[in-house]
Amino acid sequence: MNIIGPAGNYEKLEAAIKAGATEVYFGLRGFGARRNNDNLGFKELLDAIDYAHLRGVKCLLTLNTIMKDIELKNVIKNFLPIYEHGIDAVIVQDLGLISILKENFKDLTLHGSTQMTVSNHIEANFLKSIGLSRVVLARELSFEEIKKIRENTDIELEVFVSGAMCISYSGNCYISSFIGGRSGNRGMCAYTCRKQFKQDDNKLRYTLSPNDQLLTFNEIKKLEEIGINAIKIEGRKKNENYVFETVSYYRDVLNNINRPSLSYKLFNRGYSKGYFYLDDKLMNLNYSSNFGYLLASVKNNKIHLYDELETGDGIQFVNSNFQTISGEFVNKIIQNGKKVTKATKDSYVNLDIPKNTAFIYKNYSKKLNDEIKQKIQNTKRTIDIQAKLKAILGQPLSLTFSYKNFCAEVQTITLNELCKKTISENDIYNKISELGDTTFKLTNLELNYDKVSFIPFSELKEIKRQASEKLKNLILNSYHKDKVEVKYETFPKTNEKKDFIISALVENKEQEQACKDFGIKKIYHSGYDISKEKNLNTPEIKNVGTLAYNFEQLLRGKKQNIIQSTNWNMNIFNNYSLNFMAKFSNIDTVFLSPELSYKQLKHLTSNSIKKGLVIYGYLKGMYIEHDLLKKSYMQIQGEFYDRYILRKNKLNNVELYLYKPMNLIPKLDLIENLGIDELRLDFTFENYEQVLKILNSLKKRSGTYNPYAFEMGVS
Repeated sequence: MNIIGPAGNYEKLEAAIKAGATEVYFGLRGFGARRNNDNLGFKELLDAIDYAHLRGVKCLLTLNTIMKDIELKNVIKNFLPIYEHGIDAVIVQDLGLISILKENFKDLTLHGSTQMTVSNHIEANFLKSIGLSRVVLARELSFEEIKKIRENTDIELEVFVSGAMCISYSGNCYISSFIGGRSGNRGMCAYTCRKQFKQDDNKLRYTLSPNDQLLTFNEIKKLEEIGINAIKIEGRKKNENYVFETVSYYRDVLNNINRPSLSYKLFNRGYSKGYFYLDDKLMNLNYSSNFGYLLASVKNNKIHLYDELETGDGIQFVNSNFQTISGEFVNKIIQNGKKVTKATKDSYVNLDIPKNTAFIYKNYSKKLNDEIKQKIQNTKRTIDIQAKLKAILGQPLSLTFSYKNFCAEVQTITLNELCKKTISENDIYNKISELGDTTFKLTNLELNYDKVSFIPFSELKEIKRQASEKLKNLILNSYHKDKVEVKYETFPKTNEKKDFIISALVENKEQEQACKDFGIKKIYHSGYDISKEKNLNTPEIKNVGTLAYNFEQLLRGKKQNIIQSTNWNMNIFNNYSLNFMAKFSNIDTVFLSPELSYKQLKHLTSNSIKKGLVIYGYLKGMYIEHDLLKKSYMQIQGEFYDRYILRKNKLNNVELYLYKPMNLIPKLDLIENLGIDELRLDFTFENYEQVLKILNSLKKRSGTYNPYAFEMGVS
């Protein structure tokens, strides 16, 4: 089973590889689902590929965002030299990008990102059918669901096993877009979920903030047993010490070493097993930042340590409501009236603590960080090579280094001098095995030595240097690929104005009746964003409607000969994606992403399929698998008076909406020039009278304009 380590920058890449990762994933600066990371500059990225390949590690490039047409050409331009240099695979989300890559880079390996929200075996098999070789499963799956998917597909499966958890399904979170123009689907999430909210019970809580995930020995062994191909570690935004320790831990687990993980001492906002066991420990309502781990409790000014403490450690003082009072690096510890540099676990100490301190959390362990830093410096990742040395009087000195199917043979001087003292085979082996700064480790030497020839050690050193360099170049050059001339599709320069129809999406009979009374002919019924493996045979998922929210519903509709439209949460963002969807014989209309601005919508000119646009509605900002509500409905308010509605659906999932609906009806004069075939109004919380009022506003193109992303688009 592969371990995939995070490489947010070059130092983290080195740490992941030294710790034992078999694959690393990283982004190119400006692209990928972590665009606000350090990421790698272009030269760094090419060097990183070489660094990994010379140590037998594969490189995965994250291009897993949705893109505008102009960005697709830009990303391909930047990708070409990376492809030629030998990237091993690309992690993707955008259907348009997938189309371009599959058409032009025939031998390129593609992995479906977790942003594609694959939650069942049907979608996994679909991605295989369009040419992907691996899929990163949604993080919301239990072990039993992962097992069921594994039993029903032979595509490679990758599973996140540690790190930050999004409360919303990745690829189905739009809050950051709708309130601030920063799209999680484009790598610019503003982490609204990590904010504190005032709930409708007047309590301040981190309502949407989950603990980080940490699967340990038993869980990893379960995944290994059922044949999961790769486990993935989140952490491109964390430091190299965290990366090294976390990758090392999973390397030990796969080597059957059952030791405690120390990752929680390096980054900690609370940990759980995620969705693996479907338990209820997912959320941390008290804090959302790197709080550290609980070091001590304070009672009657007595500090009881739960772990060791030494000078240089970083700590923070916390009150009983988990609010940080202050923090410091420890420079003085008093124990039994004496100043000490270290105090042990379960002892009592005195520190200068601020008033109202109830707990002390350690967020920096000097000893642990120093130890890991030293390990990174001292660890060397190598690949095993074999050697053949031929030293025969009257013949050239010959050395061959071999690795897998690569053989690097070098010949130097002719041996014409007899040795005064026989050189031992052990001495020769030691000289050949001293490979210095190379990434090679000699495991076997086949020696053909007549024991009479004099072999200058300086010549051994030179021939060894030449053979190492030749083998290095053979390995690196084997990854290089021929140049590709990319062929792009052409699209009309402008949209044709069309006679559009008005449709509606309803949730109940009252809303449907209002639409019918107004004269709406095309009415959709609301469905579910995710077809989770455990729900595939439930009535809610089996009853396919005329609006598909995901590929499972679309494929099921195709099988049943149902003509469908696809909902906007399928993230259609460019003309190539439209053409991709046009290949489905059962699709009537594709609803475009509401993250697109008016100016961006003007560039969607493909006529391969009908285009739809939602012009009114409470658009779903998050689709949450965890049942975080104790009731069916709740409102929360952020620190900037941003308000949200949360409610349960029939699957006990939670849906989150902005408090006010999007309304583009006042902009119909603009919208009718976009070449849209169908304009849709979505009704969620409205009653009969409210639905009619909104529908009637279509006649005068009036109402309270609320653009969400329509005005500015998203970054």
